[in-house]
Amino acid sequence: MKYVNLIMMSASLCLLTACFEVEDNSSSDVAAAIQAQNEILSGTTYPTNETLTSTVALTGIIVNALDGKEVSKANVTIIAADEIIQDSLVFTGGEFKIENLPSNSDIEVVIESTNEEFLSRVFFINTGNSDAINTSNDFGTFEVSIANTMQVSVINKTTGLPLSALEFIAYSHAGSSSRASKYKHTSTYDEVNGIYNITVPKFINTAIRANLDINKDGEIDFTPESNNNLSGNDLYVSSSNTQDILTLYVEENMPLAEVEFRITLIDSSANALLGAELTATGSDEVESQSVFDEESEQYVLSATFGNSSTIEIPAFSVNDIDYQSSSILFNMNSEGSLTVHVSGTLGNSYYKTPYLDIIELAIMPRPTDSGTSNLEVVTAAKKVNVADHSFSVFYSQQITASASNLSLTNTSGYTVVKGNDDSNDIVLPGTTIISGNVDVPVSFETSLNNTKLTITPISTLTSGQSYQYDINSLVVTSTEQSVDVNGDSLSFSIEDLSDDAFDINEVRVDNNNFTTNGVAITVTNTAGDVANPSNNNSNIYIYLPSSIETLQNFSLRLVSITVDDISNNSIRDYRFVRDGSPYNVSTLGLIQLAENETILSDNLSINIEKGSAQEDSQKVYSAYTYYYMSDDMNNSENSLTFEYAYETKAGVVSTGTIKIPVQ
Repeated sequence: MKYVNLIMMSASLCLLTACFEVEDNSSSDVAAAIQAQNEILSGTTYPTNETLTSTVALTGIIVNALDGKEVSKANVTIIAADEIIQDSLVFTGGEFKIENLPSNSDIEVVIESTNEEFLSRVFFINTGNSDAINTSNDFGTFEVSIANTMQVSVINKTTGLPLSALEFIAYSHAGSSSRASKYKHTSTYDEVNGIYNITVPKFINTAIRANLDINKDGEIDFTPESNNNLSGNDLYVSSSNTQDILTLYVEENMPLAEVEFRITLIDSSANALLGAELTATGSDEVESQSVFDEESEQYVLSATFGNSSTIEIPAFSVNDIDYQSSSILFNMNSEGSLTVHVSGTLGNSYYKTPYLDIIELAIMPRPTDSGTSNLEVVTAAKKVNVADHSFSVFYSQQITASASNLSLTNTSGYTVVKGNDDSNDIVLPGTTIISGNVDVPVSFETSLNNTKLTITPISTLTSGQSYQYDINSLVVTSTEQSVDVNGDSLSFSIEDLSDDAFDINEVRVDNNNFTTNGVAITVTNTAGDVANPSNNNSNIYIYLPSSIETLQNFSLRLVSITVDDISNNSIRDYRFVRDGSPYNVSTLGLIQLAENETILSDNLSINIEKGSAQEDSQKVYSAYTYYYMSDDMNNSENSLTFEYAYETKAGVVSTGTIKIPVQ
């Protein structure tokens, strides 16, 4: 996604560019140009005696990453807010100095070679503070490297042919910025030789990656032969600069297919064991029950198979012998065969078998010693059920559960009890208690001959929150002994599926000083004592609604800051959502309390802000701005002006400019 430059911003930046291109770079000209830009951005004309007269002189040394020696010659270009403000300044030797740059602004330093001595590289930096003209800020060394063109072959093991549908990308920039994608290295594909070529810096550690979700359905279409080459949905090489030629093998993922399982249960004398009930769960999470084939003495089940399937065999008894629960997990491997992992049985527990439409195998269930209380987890769910957020555990013996020993905890939420909530509680007036680890009521049931326990929350869980299931103890039915086993807990998070559309006007700027417009937000504490907060300069934070989770990408660019009616250009980039996920932000709980309220907290896993002007909320996102200001007031403006650009997950892009007052 690229910014769409507004006419207002383009005009102001052109004015700033012109300032740097004139021969007379006097301080008055610089200040006038910056002031003119601010006036265009804000639509406000300020008195001439309130102009800003601070700029920065950027200095540094360009060196070769191989040996640290200075390069012979380089071009340096400075870009701010999508506009070039210093174009291709030529420096001999590694040292350079560029004057008259705006202070406290995010810029791109693009370093290019004039003689192919090194590969171009960009550095994202902030120019830093200044209280004078051309304050010298030394940024040290800027490393560059010679180019290396890497050749990558990707072979589809199913067909033996090169896979040509990928695109490798790499990043070698220094620093962080939402504009980093502008400078990414991209591969080209050689159709004749079936090779990807990508040029990266040879002596700067650089990873390359290519998205394996070719049909864009959220699932990878090919699996790398080595797990080290898989990162998320990407085919990944962590250090591309260490090699010139690389061959990677991938396996085409299998589509769902119907498979028939025929399972024989035998004892130590190879006699068939009858009376068990088997359950198969396929890749589509649908369960099927076994049917016993008396002629072949096999338990017959069917399941859809993509890359894995599971068969569960609950504990059962035959001829007065008790057998413990067991399970069989089938996984597709890179060779096209199946890896079989058997738990809770005697004999082989890990081996390979051909992948066929009908899969047959025999296993030997493990007898349980009479009267033993040895309880094991045969299999436990790795994630909650999508439909009801339930959690299931399959045990080696029949169990009895009680609600008092089962728990579900909201590990990210909290409860608030204020001193004036209830005169009959033990919370004293003037005190507020904030407690984390909130208990969530649950129900439970057992199945598979009382060997499988499923716990379900009674009420709907809150989206965007984190939770943990714990099973503290169970009773082994055969011995009536209480035991606590390992491996039957689960931590998980609930995706925020809110339909609330993101609104740029819900973005707030707050200094958290317990006042807004210079007036106390909460006048008294819960004991009725008057609070007297002052409108002090405090750290400025950006508050973002949880609806940013509905976005694919979201960035703000600060272009102007007004402090006590004095406007100042200040360029800084903030990226809050990247590829559908919140980025460079913190989660925060908000509670409006008086400055003189006593706060007691217990088991909190989230930071709580008490002095903001925002409504109470269990979860918002926040980001630090690096600025220090007081409230925006009727007689004294304190505000930040941003360019914004965001993209919804449906691909709708919105851009514009917004001025946000400090609350």
